Amino acid sequence: MNPTDQVQDLVDTVAELTGAPVTLEDRDLLLVASSGHEEVIDDVRRRSILRRRSDPRVQELFAGFGIARATGPLRIPGDGASGRLARWCLPVRWRGVTYGYLWLLDPHERVRAEHLDRVHDALDLVAAHLATRARTADRTTWAVGELLSTDAGSRARAVEELQRDGLLTPAVTVVAIAPVDGGPTGAVNGWLLPRAVLSAAVGHRAALVVPTPLAGRVVAERAAAALLSQHPGGLAVGVSGPVAAGSAHTGWQQADAALRSGGPGVREWERLGALRLHALGDPAALAEVVLDERARRLLAADPELVLTARTYLDLAGSAQRSAEALSIHRQTLYHRLRRITAVSGFDLDDGRDRLALHLALVLGG
Repeated sequence: MNPTDQVQDLVDTVAELTGAPVTLEDRDLLLVASSGHEEVIDDVRRRSILRRRSDPRVQELFAGFGIARATGPLRIPGDGASGRLARWCLPVRWRGVTYGYLWLLDPHERVRAEHLDRVHDALDLVAAHLATRARTADRTTWAVGELLSTDAGSRARAVEELQRDGLLTPAVTVVAIAPVDGGPTGAVNGWLLPRAVLSAAVGHRAALVVPTPLAGRVVAERAAAALLSQHPGGLAVGVSGPVAAGSAHTGWQQADAALRSGGPGVREWERLGALRLHALGDPAALAEVVLDERARRLLAADPELVLTARTYLDLAGSAQRSAEALSIHRQTLYHRLRRITAVSGFDLDDGRDRLALHLALVLGG
């Protein structure tokens, strides 16, 4: 049984021994596991389960009751005005260090001292699991940052350390995640991902190193879904192609280029086409290079002409498919193509002009 399943079984055991619905959060108040919930649930618990983490305002509220300092069970009163139910907080401590919290909903005061005494053994096992996971994360977070850095010596040391600990496969896929509207991404809930996935913050972005043969896109989508509630403006996610572990920094460049290639959603390096050029530099600098005076004239003209040019070039100059995609008659398409040439000066029968215009529309539009 893997450690995550073992923790889930322990949470279910605590729920059975106490008769109370239970959730387990780590020290960052990210949801680790949850027992079944029937009638007894409030909005705080419901949002925690749906978002896989506590709301920052709830974190601040519970911190005010002293959960970080508690060494034993702490009862937190309910609040009828907000609908918050009373609950027990059981600090999950290992060798004097708090690694998480077990939360037991108990609005009717049915959980007695003898119930809490019964869960000591389960609580110790949960603490051991969380401590092991936290210590591994503390050790690997630094190493992942070094693995993705531009310094060859740092990368070599990181590879050696991670491989020595059995945490790095010969080939990996790298994922970059960032909010569309800027700002820090926040902590990725590693409990939702396969244990072999390594994560770290690189600047404001979240980085995941996914061992093959795990599917990088699937892992990226799962991580982004867990973060989405914190970023209503959406998340941009880039997924690299498979790279050797020692070349993970190249994978980070690929993932970063994919992330910067558009708005919200997951984009894969292997499907970027010309947008791979974003790996070479800042998008604004690339736009400056590909936008000549002809392209600028077209972009300043009727947006309908820009859309027609992009569609026509994306479809390899097929008049039939372009007319169908634009929902116009083919003669209307020909009329627009002549206007594009007249406005811009691009000769759409010349392969070099087609390439120049297509790059301008893709990288500079």
